[in-house]
Amino acid sequence: MKRVAMAVGILCLGTTLTACGSVTSGGGSGPVAPQVTVTLPTPAAPASGKPLRIFFFNQEGASSAASSPESSEAARAAVEYVNKNLGGVHGRPLEMEHCPTLGTPESVTNCANKAVDAKPDVVIKGVEVASATAVPILAGAGLPYLTLNAGTPEELTNPSSFVLSAGFAAQMAPVAQYAKEKGYKSVGAIYTNVPSLSTALDGTVSKLFAQQGTTYVSSPVASTTGDLTPAYSALVAKNVDAVFVVASVGHCAAALKARQSLADTRPLFMSSSCNVASVLSTVSPSVVDGTIFALLDTSAVVDDKDTQTYLAAMRAYAPSADVGAFAPTSFSAIMDFYQAMLTAPDARALDAASVRKTLESAANVPMFMGGEKQFGCGTTYFTRSPSVCTGWAFLTSYQDGRYKLVNSYNSAELLHGIA
Repeated sequence: MKRVAMAVGILCLGTTLTACGSVTSGGGSGPVAPQVTVTLPTPAAPASGKPLRIFFFNQEGASSAASSPESSEAARAAVEYVNKNLGGVHGRPLEMEHCPTLGTPESVTNCANKAVDAKPDVVIKGVEVASATAVPILAGAGLPYLTLNAGTPEELTNPSSFVLSAGFAAQMAPVAQYAKEKGYKSVGAIYTNVPSLSTALDGTVSKLFAQQGTTYVSSPVASTTGDLTPAYSALVAKNVDAVFVVASVGHCAAALKARQSLADTRPLFMSSSCNVASVLSTVSPSVVDGTIFALLDTSAVVDDKDTQTYLAAMRAYAPSADVGAFAPTSFSAIMDFYQAMLTAPDARALDAASVRKTLESAANVPMFMGGEKQFGCGTTYFTRSPSVCTGWAFLTSYQDGRYKLVNSYNSAELLHGIA
């Protein structure tokens, strides 16, 4: 029987924010370029026989701000890794067909129809803001749908959809728990004032802060606002104990510039959208050192075993690809699918129908780059998002360009009873 935890809202926010994935490299005060030390395994026997067929669609080419080719490259690298280094799913290889989309319902419909014609065993989405269009088409054709980057009601509620990421509000819940642990009496939030963020922060996370005994102070800014110094100053004037920035990339950088101009040194939390080199390198290192990032995976932590494997596989099979942005989530989607299929009674008999049944019954499956935590699609973690298969989120600390895992948090339990 499914255990019901609570309701929660959107997952990754597509073009509103940036990627859920976090591995980055860059100059200035940005993240230190990762060093790969792991050696990829050699299978006892190469994958062979009838392949498990993956149809992968992903937003590419719409614009420089809404194109994620690294997602497709990472997914291909994961398929290569599973086949060449893990021997496939109990010997059965993966095969991937790729369909690029343009961030429009029309392009998504086109890919969904191609998937129906191709009759794959599973459809996996990298990132696509118009993905809601695909889900009913795929479900109607009996095709299971899997992604780590979901944000639409269709993805979060359709019985044929499997979302292996806890969600955006869930990502922010650990901040409230951490603030309680540290004894902070108040936390001020600066966020880009769009409905998805105001709902998640003022409508959900603020209740958790109150439940934890911490005063939540909101300072939303219009999407067109360039200078965030007034908004940041307002929080300083209210003498909050810590500042939490949940914003677009441009607002993340503006918030850091405001922090620097005000010489503010109080504890700083930032969402995954701010965790990119182009943001962190806009200010001196002292401004961002000690920042706590709220993340949905452990891909920023280079000491993490799975992150080392990811970086090594990308170096082997996609050496010119960006390892940041949405790439980690697409690589993880393939790996999580692989791990779930290992639980099937007979891998040789897997097809679309049995893939769905295997996903539906999946329990205690290791999350790739998930802090050694697990997912299970037979459990309902969030009542309004029954397709979500995990409640885990993570906090990492950032110091001298490197990340360290602070802790793993069961956000489904933290948010239980808050609607």
